[in-house]
Amino acid sequence: MEAVFFFVFFYPLFMAIFWMMGSAIFFVRREKRARRPPRLKAYPKIAILVPCHNEELIIRDAIEQLSENEYPNFEIIAINDGSTDRTGEILAEIASGHPKLRVVTLTHNYGKAMALRAGTLVSSAEFLMCIDADALLAKDALFWMMEHFLNGPRVGAVTGNPRVLNRTSLLARIQIGEFSAIIGMVKRSQRNLGRLFTVSGVNACFRRAALYDVGFWSSSTVTEDIDISWKLQLKHWDIRYEPRALTWILVPEKIGALWRQRLRWAQGGVEAAIRYFRDMSRWRSRRMWSVYAEYWVGVLWCYAFLLTVACWAGTRLWPEWPVAMRVSTLIPGWTGVILAVTCLAQFSVGLYIDSVYERRGLLRYLFWAIWYPAIYWLISAFTTVVAVPKGAWQYRRTRYAVWKSPARRLRDLLVWMRPRGRDRGHVFAEHPLVVHSRRLAELLVTVVFWGLWVYFVTPLVSLLLWLAGIYLFVDRMISMGGYRAFADQLVHYAAAVFVMWFLLTAWVLWNQTRYGRNERRTVRPPHVSEAKMAKAMGLEPETVVSLRVKKKIALHFESEARPCIEHAS
Repeated sequence: MEAVFFFVFFYPLFMAIFWMMGSAIFFVRREKRARRPPRLKAYPKIAILVPCHNEELIIRDAIEQLSENEYPNFEIIAINDGSTDRTGEILAEIASGHPKLRVVTLTHNYGKAMALRAGTLVSSAEFLMCIDADALLAKDALFWMMEHFLNGPRVGAVTGNPRVLNRTSLLARIQIGEFSAIIGMVKRSQRNLGRLFTVSGVNACFRRAALYDVGFWSSSTVTEDIDISWKLQLKHWDIRYEPRALTWILVPEKIGALWRQRLRWAQGGVEAAIRYFRDMSRWRSRRMWSVYAEYWVGVLWCYAFLLTVACWAGTRLWPEWPVAMRVSTLIPGWTGVILAVTCLAQFSVGLYIDSVYERRGLLRYLFWAIWYPAIYWLISAFTTVVAVPKGAWQYRRTRYAVWKSPARRLRDLLVWMRPRGRDRGHVFAEHPLVVHSRRLAELLVTVVFWGLWVYFVTPLVSLLLWLAGIYLFVDRMISMGGYRAFADQLVHYAAAVFVMWFLLTAWVLWNQTRYGRNERRTVRPPHVSEAKMAKAMGLEPETVVSLRVKKKIALHFESEARPCIEHAS
């Protein structure tokens, strides 16, 4: 168990350091200078695809917000994915008086992947922006994304920077830290290595030629964003991360909803890892090896983490617990102290980097981030352990992957969309007493967690005080081996950090020289004609041509994902 215990604590420690270094390099090289949207040499047409299922409360406001985008050449295609509420009626009503909106109605709920395929079929745009119906796309986001496409013929997709909109609950504020200190930092670090694990499904723009090359989205996976990311990169299409392309999203505010969302994410990762195992074993896929290895090491960590906790509980509760499986403590000496400080540093760096995209900054949310390591580790570990057998069992057993989106506070989205003075009849308000009581309880519990964190790092505090000649809590420092033990571990960690920094910097420079300056695909990707789209979808070219000028289209899918048009007008 000693090796497992060592792995459980050292893996998050070194990954946190790697993410901080990688995101710092990315920020200095790519983000720090430009703040205003770029002027493009051309403005090709973009189709904004909006899959929606039972979104009657917000779809009208969502379409209105998208129509105010500052990009000069775009259309909006709303795909009604078998909604059972008034979503279809509202879309039909809006489309009649909206010149840029077209509506595709799917007669059944086929899932997001098939909805996106339908939207791609009926649009003639070269670039396809995919966004959820309950998300808000920044008005200048398309400029930042298109800069990558126009300057890089190999770029197949660009993913943006999701920002949390609903911030009234503790769980939502914790996820602010997650999107900055985990998701954002991971994408920045992976981009330095040249490959991303996944685009953000809520905020991603694709090149039609790249989608056609890989066969579009897969309908059987529960996370179409992970699947399409791996398909594109295995075919040597580049995926870029653009943190200045902002999208405001709603996150789950209940543990049950968060669990279902993260379980689906974890299951999608398992399905992709199984589906593309053979492709990963080939030499031509070597640039994806780092992503694949990082994923499986993360899965292994989740099992090791739960095994360590189970062995610790067994050691405490059962005197006859096997000696080889005993774990006497979950506080690993100076390593635990360094890990606690590193996690706080990671959140500080992540919030600082992303604070440039917030009017009031993000460091004020650092107070609530103390919750995240515990919640993130527990939920990640449990969902991964459940998702591995579930994903393996359901792999290729589902024809159309559908799911129910987690419950979110639509109030926050509606208040954001609707300016003052307008009708807010469907905005749900809470009683002030309920709001204040909840916030007070969250504040008190968070203060308790900070107290536990301070207790956890008291050996380091006592060491610093001892060096200053103040002898407080000295017994805490002595019980962990004193300053010599701390100095020894610090020297080892410093050496490891130096090696990581050197290798990462060398890789970034080599990657830039090998793949950045010497563009291997200098020819513009071929245009995907109506004939090619018709062949890919199993239709006649004349049908595709006619669909691209229709305002309202209804269809369903037959065998092998072949669309069958019911009516078009």
